[in-house]
Amino acid sequence: MILILELVRRLSVWQESNRNRFILSVVFIVCGASILAPLCWSAYKYAELRKQIATVISEANIAEKNPISMQLIERGTVTVNGLEIGGPRIQSVATDLFAADGKIEQVVPVSSFIASTVAPRWAPVAIIERPEAIVLSSIAIISLCVLAVWVGMGIQLALIALLTVSFMMLFWWSSQFDFVVGVAGIGFLIFLFLLLMRITLVLLGSSLSLFGIAHTLLLEALRNRIPISFIGVLLVVLPLLPIWIDRREPLRYQIQTYLSRGMSLTFVVAAGLTLFLSCATVAFEIRDRQIWNVLTKPVSHFQYLAGKLFGLSILNGIILLVGGLAVFLNLQLMTTRSAIDRQDLAAVQDQVLVAREVARPAYTEIDLGQLRDGVINEIEKDSLLRQEIADGIRSEVDIAREIRTRKTTEFMSAQRTIQPGKSRTYEFSGLSAAKQAGAQPVLRYSFHIGNDSSHDTFPVLFSFGENQPMQVNYVPVQRNVVSIPVDAIGDDGKLTLKILNGGLSRDGQLYFPESSINFDASGLEILHRVGGFEANLFRAILIDFGKLTFISAFGVAAASVLSFPVAVLLTVSVFLAGSLSSFIALSLGTYYSSSDANYFILVFEFVIRTIVGFVYWMLAPFGNASSSADLVDGRAILWSAVIRSIAQVGLLWSLIVFGIGVIAFKRKEIAIYSGGGG
Repeated sequence: MILILELVRRLSVWQESNRNRFILSVVFIVCGASILAPLCWSAYKYAELRKQIATVISEANIAEKNPISMQLIERGTVTVNGLEIGGPRIQSVATDLFAADGKIEQVVPVSSFIASTVAPRWAPVAIIERPEAIVLSSIAIISLCVLAVWVGMGIQLALIALLTVSFMMLFWWSSQFDFVVGVAGIGFLIFLFLLLMRITLVLLGSSLSLFGIAHTLLLEALRNRIPISFIGVLLVVLPLLPIWIDRREPLRYQIQTYLSRGMSLTFVVAAGLTLFLSCATVAFEIRDRQIWNVLTKPVSHFQYLAGKLFGLSILNGIILLVGGLAVFLNLQLMTTRSAIDRQDLAAVQDQVLVAREVARPAYTEIDLGQLRDGVINEIEKDSLLRQEIADGIRSEVDIAREIRTRKTTEFMSAQRTIQPGKSRTYEFSGLSAAKQAGAQPVLRYSFHIGNDSSHDTFPVLFSFGENQPMQVNYVPVQRNVVSIPVDAIGDDGKLTLKILNGGLSRDGQLYFPESSINFDASGLEILHRVGGFEANLFRAILIDFGKLTFISAFGVAAASVLSFPVAVLLTVSVFLAGSLSSFIALSLGTYYSSSDANYFILVFEFVIRTIVGFVYWMLAPFGNASSSADLVDGRAILWSAVIRSIAQVGLLWSLIVFGIGVIAFKRKEIAIYSGGGG
């Protein structure tokens, strides 16, 4: 082991000269080209074969029993350039490939399925299916290798490549191809992270005190075991997550599961690392008196803390960039998995890997004058209520508030209730972008009916604009989706939807269920595409970066005046309270005492409500700035939300807590606290 370390040290010294770096660059270019060129060529030939197969099977028609369709049914093969491609695996599902009209509708997926039977065994089909992406990725990989050489990482790159290839071959020989791709992803992410860190350290090699302190923090993150453990978990687990997702699930669920777990893991790891490092880097330097060597130089208290915050922000940016890239690349590989059916495949492209806006129907608001009169009339007509008011049991204000809330809820619920055999019309607006884009908008609904049994289905008729009604059978409570004809949207971006609680029998007669339909405020919505997944993912990363910046600022500020355990406890408490703010709001809304409670209980309730309400008011924006749910659901994360989140959480809050930390740090006697009071 000592000999190996000495050899690595000597090679690291050897690569310092420009002449040797040039030699290493040539070696990496030649090796990269020799490895990636066959992959690019195979991808190109495979793409050509898929096109030829698609051309052939597009003429297949089982209704006419032409030779191409009969060959697929009988032998599971197609003939391309005199060669039969396919086999028993294709024959076993051949009848399912044809639609009701006798033709193959999904020509591209079917051609990929047939071509996979002759794909080269040394190249996973999921990789070689996209020749353009393979070529661009190859150029990017070789460029990164050359860049690594010129920033002094040539030998480290060679070691990472050697270990990665060794493990890949081990899994290749054992026919565990998923782990081959996973190990390749681990090696690439480790190399990319180290390369970005190395480039950052080179750029921070300035005489400015701010850059110097940030430079030191990044080196500390690479040398300390705990930060490296956080980073190692992320770089290893992210590429392996797709392997642990059940392939028997619908493809859209597989992708949503990985997207949710991948983004959550990236943020949790970055947050955990930030919570520890932001407190440790300041508190330990004060405890161990290392800060004396810094502050005795021309470095102010502000520059010291600002350098720590700057370094943490850079580290978080690198982690989010690497994690986001890993999630994106793995999603691209997962999209090549087999879908259950055509609807499943379409859902991936139109409902998951997209950015969609939500439009809800316009409801009639209750008239405030009528509401006020109704409350007064109900109190006047109810003798029991008047007696309770007269006896002081309940106040008139509390009773009026309860009646007003109930009447408002009943009024809104009535608009979301459809009696058996009755219909209601709802109007949606703001759909001009959907009409202009021509993308397929969808209506997503979740209805309650009867006892909400998940084992029953119920009919409903939807009429979009002037189009003919369409009948669907839905399962209560579950979210259901139906496509909306684009031509039903008016030029003004408005869409009229008529819902009939009933269905049509086979002989064209209307029949109705026994119960009424009702749905929640978010139970009826239209989703339409307004952008791509890539930009949506980038905006989600920006929101997470703003939240991590606040955590960094809070941890640095807390550690500047508190000991390490107390600073960590306080920072973790703030982080958890902010993350759980929605649950705090729910608990606060259900926490109340009866009006006849004694004085001390009412005072205690008031104090608790005041404290918890203040905490919620302060930290609610942190919890509300959650992007994972929208990203998984295919909802567009608007730039306005990104700017608002970064401005409020990432800038305003960070500046406030950082400013408080600087003021307190300046007043602190460092010599008293360092070393436990020496």
